[in-house]
Amino acid sequence: MFENVKAVAMDVDGVLTDGTVWWGPGGEEFKRFCYADVTGIPRAQQSGIALALVSGESSPGSMEIVQRFADKLKIADVYKGCHDKAAAVRNFAEKHGFQLPEICFIGDDVQDIPAMIIVGVAAVPADAHPVAKANAHFTSSRKGGRGVVREILDSVMEEQGLLPKT
Repeated sequence: MFENVKAVAMDVDGVLTDGTVWWGPGGEEFKRFCYADVTGIPRAQQSGIALALVSGESSPGSMEIVQRFADKLKIADVYKGCHDKAAAVRNFAEKHGFQLPEICFIGDDVQDIPAMIIVGVAAVPADAHPVAKANAHFTSSRKGGRGVVREILDSVMEEQGLLPKT
């Protein structure tokens, strides 16, 4: 299933996070990321897999968190406040010379479906919305924010013989 995947684009809320948002008394916004994903992303990058974040959330706090995550993990392709995720994926593909069938998109809800239906592999977390699951080629055994990205990236690398020995 993942043999032709050269790039993975992913939603953030509900994929890299469990979809929960915390607000502090001063208006601060907090999100929780899974360390398995944080560890798996650089391994995939070192194996030559290109990555992009595609987030529909447009609040300033959320966009700042997404950018901070991208900066920490050296993900250069970041689409924040994105209401046309299919267009973002097309832009990502064109920018890097990928064909859409060479891209895996990981989403979890109805707003992700336009991107899911144009790529080679559409993947979802185990707890994705049923409509997103119905449009997926692959359903992770893990829930959003609980290592789903790591599972999918490891699957891509394993299927292509790129999984690091360590």
